[in-house]
Amino acid sequence: MSVEVKQDSKGVWYAQPYLGKRVDGKQIRPRKSFPDASTRAQAQELANEWLASISAGGQVKSAFIADLLADYRAERSAKDIAPSTEKRWETSTKYVAKYLAGKTVGELTVMDFNDFETKLLLPKSKNGQGLSRNTVRGVHYFLRGAYNHWVNAGICDSNPMFYVQEPSEEKHEATSIDEWDFETLNGALSSDLKPETLDVHTMRQAAYSFAAWLALHTGMRVGEVCAVRRRDVSRRLGYIHVCGNVIELRGGVERRDTTKSNRSRNVSLTEKEFSTLYAFIAVQDGFCGVLTPDAPLVTVDGSYMRPNTVSKAFSRLRKRLGLPDGCTFHSLRHTHATWCLAEGVDLKTLSERLGHADESTTLKTYAHLMKGRDQAAAQAFESFADSLGGV
Repeated sequence: MSVEVKQDSKGVWYAQPYLGKRVDGKQIRPRKSFPDASTRAQAQELANEWLASISAGGQVKSAFIADLLADYRAERSAKDIAPSTEKRWETSTKYVAKYLAGKTVGELTVMDFNDFETKLLLPKSKNGQGLSRNTVRGVHYFLRGAYNHWVNAGICDSNPMFYVQEPSEEKHEATSIDEWDFETLNGALSSDLKPETLDVHTMRQAAYSFAAWLALHTGMRVGEVCAVRRRDVSRRLGYIHVCGNVIELRGGVERRDTTKSNRSRNVSLTEKEFSTLYAFIAVQDGFCGVLTPDAPLVTVDGSYMRPNTVSKAFSRLRKRLGLPDGCTFHSLRHTHATWCLAEGVDLKTLSERLGHADESTTLKTYAHLMKGRDQAAAQAFESFADSLGGV
């Protein structure tokens, strides 16, 4: 890799090599001036040193961090990460390009990244990005993983992210629908599943409501709900086989034969729940004709629906019913877990039903809902109050 120095209109030597294209198709053409160089030979020597530094000694097209992150994302996307993760990483790369522009991975220090994460956390009124601590934690671990990759590849000598203190985690209690709102939601879903007239609008609303009903009664994630096919339902065996996930791509959706936890599971339904499910299928067939066994359950025309579209439809329903603002489609999963625990389902069974990687994930999320010694304390106080004639 070589570069030729030139002089600008003021006689200052500069270099602007063409280093190829990034994965997004944009040309990599960094520019640097050498105002201290008095001769072409001096300028050329400085330009060669600079070119070596920005290409990691010729190992990569560009060692600028934003360019390397784009290549890292593309490589990981092709190998093992989900499109949703790639999308988050793309946003993280934009923050890096905004605040660390023109910096190579070898020259960035711990202080540079401390300042960078501080700017991400500061509100926009203070010239920051106004991100949550959890979002910045995601950026932090994205950069840490990328630097590990670059160190292993010999592009840089060390990983400064190991010495950057990530923001503390913001822990949010899982939002679920309580007994005050459950009846309202259940009534609305039941009504939508039995439209008086069938047209595109009512059928689409029925599909959205069925997706919510299915998540509420099984604890499935929205991508899993959208991925369930008719052939995955077995009334004879008494369960739905959860074995796929619908992901959103630019320009469409794709069903993948794996769940978020990378393992399939069977989720049991009661006979009453199967009756509701098959009643919806009958409505569906009445609108679009009998669909094949490979057709998704949540559909209007036999195609897979976008999880984001299904989630937004539930948000509209939430507003219409006056449910709490924090209630999202994912709250249906939390509601299922909450009431299973309240009715005595053990942690291992619930973990398997929800498709968690292990029981520790279930415990971490729902430990505050588990009945324990506090119930004994309430009963002890009641006994004391009763002994004194209290109410």
